[in-house]
Amino acid sequence: MNSNLVTKIAGIVILVAVVTGSAVFFLKKKERDMVVTYSTSDAGGLKGEVSVVLDSWIGYFPLRSTVFGNLMREAGYRVKVIDDHADYPRRMAMLKKGKVDFAVCTVDSYLLNGKAAGYPGIIIAVLDESKGGDAAVAWKERVSDLNGINTKKDLKIAYTPASPSEHLLKSLSVHFAIDRLKGDRSSWSVEVDGAEEAYRRLADREVDMAVLWEPYVTEALEIPGIVKLIGSEDMEKLIVDILLVNRNYARNNPEVVKLVVRSWFETLEMYGAAKDRLENDIVQTVRTPRDGVRAMLGGVRWLSFPENARWFGLNTASAHVSPELIESITSTAGILVDIGDFSRNPLPDGDPYTIVNSGFIAALESDPSLKQYAGEPSGNSLAKKFSKLSDGQWKRLRVVGSLRLRPVSFRSGTEALDENGKEQLRLIVDSIRHYPNYRILIKGHTGLRGDQEENRKLSSMRAESVRNDMVHAYGIDPNRILVRGMGAAEPLPRRDDESDRSYNNRLKRVEVLFMTTM
Repeated sequence: MNSNLVTKIAGIVILVAVVTGSAVFFLKKKERDMVVTYSTSDAGGLKGEVSVVLDSWIGYFPLRSTVFGNLMREAGYRVKVIDDHADYPRRMAMLKKGKVDFAVCTVDSYLLNGKAAGYPGIIIAVLDESKGGDAAVAWKERVSDLNGINTKKDLKIAYTPASPSEHLLKSLSVHFAIDRLKGDRSSWSVEVDGAEEAYRRLADREVDMAVLWEPYVTEALEIPGIVKLIGSEDMEKLIVDILLVNRNYARNNPEVVKLVVRSWFETLEMYGAAKDRLENDIVQTVRTPRDGVRAMLGGVRWLSFPENARWFGLNTASAHVSPELIESITSTAGILVDIGDFSRNPLPDGDPYTIVNSGFIAALESDPSLKQYAGEPSGNSLAKKFSKLSDGQWKRLRVVGSLRLRPVSFRSGTEALDENGKEQLRLIVDSIRHYPNYRILIKGHTGLRGDQEENRKLSSMRAESVRNDMVHAYGIDPNRILVRGMGAAEPLPRRDDESDRSYNNRLKRVEVLFMTTM
């Protein structure tokens, strides 16, 4: 071998050794310096650090609060909070790679963005539900109810993609059969970067409708002519925030995970007993005016520890029924499939239990640091009680929207539901579960043929049959429901190239509408 070449190689080897040795020396020195730093300060008792990735949604504030941080530090752990500005794909990638230990998101964003990362986290707590924090608002002259979204020409809707606003639109599309919101969005969609921009475009009449979150919902409704079409205060289990932990971290550090969950609920209890402190802490942390903070707080409902036990199906009141968390996941998966985000349930084997771990909530059931309540309500939204209304009061209600029309069928010539009709009614009731505050109007319709008075009577009996099944099979309060037999008085528009027989069969239907006060 050439002697010059040998000399060069030897020089390189020596250089690498020197550089490597220097790196090791400085790394060792850094470690030694860290040990000295910790051992000579109040940080000396630290056992480690836990990291959580989140965004600015008010429901996540307790995790970034000094109360939560102090509780964790008292137990020997420092909390590192990372704000990724709602970049959900990045959030899932970080969780998968173990760059963060915990992550928060909505159920829908986890189902939608977690698949590409192999669903790297398990749900260990339900943090909150949006209760008025999100809403669809519009100029009344353009759209006065949800049905108008389908019929109004040249409609423009502003919303923030990959946010609860988009999921609210998806839910409305599926539950109320607003077909315009499916498929090609180019005719109506105006994508914006946050609720502030959506609000501005609505206020400037650049769009007819906007999906917003607080405090911009409140600000929009202060403008004369803008109305709320629907808000999350009238929804149930649709916009739900959850706490995730990396699967490997949960396996290797179960006591730390339990500590995080316990500290979360202790933080909620402390703030619940000192609401002024919560408000003050948020004002100082997020630098938002106090009125705006109050509007945001009015739109979120944190779930207590006993409610979590119920949502995970751990208390006696929820025995023998599907846990509410499982219901929320299953329903959300159905919405994402129906809207076209997935061709089938995206979860492994379509099983919602593969992303849930109730063990950490169960481990805290006897923890003396948490409030324990016996007899927590069942959470069955269908069981809500309503006052009885007079005919005049019913007439003063406004229509919110018509639920998705399903082929509720009856035994020929009778008002008795057949087996397919009962299954279609079950699907209707599944949608009703998500909207517990609305009154229900059931309209029966017939085809155009035959005696009109007999048609009206038959349609009334069939609508009454649906009402009876809702009351007796599903426990819906009879005071909540009004029945109307329309006969052939309200025929559907005829489709192009539709045969007489097909059209007449489509007219024989049961329509379910939501009603609320003006």
